[in-house]
Amino acid sequence: MTGGQLDPEIVRRHLLALDQAIQNLRRHAGVTIERLRSDQDKRWIVERGLQVCAQNVLDVATHLVAAAGRDAQDYTAAIDQLVGLGVLPGEFAARLRGLAGFRNVLVHAYLDVDVARLCHVLSERLDDLGEFARFVQDYLERSAGAD
Repeated sequence: MTGGQLDPEIVRRHLLALDQAIQNLRRHAGVTIERLRSDQDKRWIVERGLQVCAQNVLDVATHLVAAAGRDAQDYTAAIDQLVGLGVLPGEFAARLRGLAGFRNVLVHAYLDVDVARLCHVLSERLDDLGEFARFVQDYLERSAGAD
């Protein structure tokens, strides 16, 4: 595969959308499993917000991989490729790998979403998404300095 071109503006737009979704989700942190089960509006907000976060992370990953001329057969492979590109440390990428499957459940198996998992991601994993954005921003800055 030949490399595309890294478009920092596209990446930044995704990072901004990611940040906005994270900030919106933080307003719902602490919601209980019972509340998500009983309040369809609250559940929809959390599910949609997490879906937007996951999609932005995965879109950034696939853009960076394609721009480097690498091939990733799926979203999990794209996350893994970011280690080789120097975007993410290996242990962080390992934590983030499950995001691809989580996104697929939210999009394709929405009738089977585990409410306990939604609560866990909302309360325990939002910081990972912000950390991803910081790693990518650092990578963009390093890439710009290499020009």
